[in-house]
Amino acid sequence: MFFNASFLTQGTDTEAYMPDSTQHTTDQAKDQASGVARAVGEAVGKKVEEVADKSKQAGADAVAGLGRTASTIADSVAEQSPAIADYVRGAGEKIDRLATDLRDKKVGDLMTSAVEFGRSQPIAMIAGAALVGFALSRLIKAGVATPSDSNSDSHGEQA
Repeated sequence: MFFNASFLTQGTDTEAYMPDSTQHTTDQAKDQASGVARAVGEAVGKKVEEVADKSKQAGADAVAGLGRTASTIADSVAEQSPAIADYVRGAGEKIDRLATDLRDKKVGDLMTSAVEFGRSQPIAMIAGAALVGFALSRLIKAGVATPSDSNSDSHGEQA
């Protein structure tokens, strides 16, 4: 019978009384687990990056739409208020640059820029977040289906 009393003098170090073959198997299992975790992390990371890129493109398209809207508004008020038209046109150009930046930059770079902007302009960041929240709430409310009148016609009326 094998008895190793060295664990009594070496504290809780499990490697001291673990046979070499068991230690080797444990190391192999750790290596395999690390390899699997790394592969899963890479696959998930690629999928997250793909979804983020699609969202980024959709956001850039929406921002570009706002830029076009600003340009259209500027053109429509140019005769009545040239100063306002110039201001709105300038805002539209800045919005177009934002759309271009969204398309050209990586998601990580955009996040870094947003964090830096938030630190340097906290009031503007809060105001922007409130504006985005308001816009999203309006979109959600507009997307909620209302009960149609066609269902009430088919129930309860008989000739």
